[in-house]
Amino acid sequence: MSESRRRLPFLLVGAAAAAADLVTKSWVFAAIPYQEPREVIRGFFYLKPHYNPAGPWSWGLGLPLEARRWMLPAISVIAVVVLVRILLRTDPADRLKALGFVLILGGAAGNLWDRARAAFDPGFAGVRDFLYFPTIVFGDAFPAFNLADTWITVGVVLVGWRLLREGGDPAPGTTGATAAPDEARA
Repeated sequence: MSESRRRLPFLLVGAAAAAADLVTKSWVFAAIPYQEPREVIRGFFYLKPHYNPAGPWSWGLGLPLEARRWMLPAISVIAVVVLVRILLRTDPADRLKALGFVLILGGAAGNLWDRARAAFDPGFAGVRDFLYFPTIVFGDAFPAFNLADTWITVGVVLVGWRLLREGGDPAPGTTGATAAPDEARA
């Protein structure tokens, strides 16, 4: 099977991750008034539509609005391009790493959509967050987030786990034996 065909299932997972993020954001923002929490699990988990006008963990909030409007989408585009390049260099047989990278890519694409829209639509205030856990961190509110942030986090954990294990394990599809150096064959 060609390498591009082996990548297709991973690309479909990444596309599904981005689509799920965008669909859930649209649904929550259409169904629930802005900043009005809807209880899902009493005292623990709420749906609360909220715009994040800055980057992750409110990075860049102190920057002028005009700088954020163009800088954040540009950074997101660079991140997506870098992720695509990394994914194309990742062996599809290394399923854990490939899955991690496509989840990160799907999440980055979902948030890029919001950032790009915010750059051109003044009524759109930033990345749409809605998953809210008010007491998850020692009684303090955890910042609202979205499925894209979840995909990115899960993807980073998967890639990190695989990279930590790479040190002692042979790459998938190899026997673990090392090939003779080119100089030895000459």
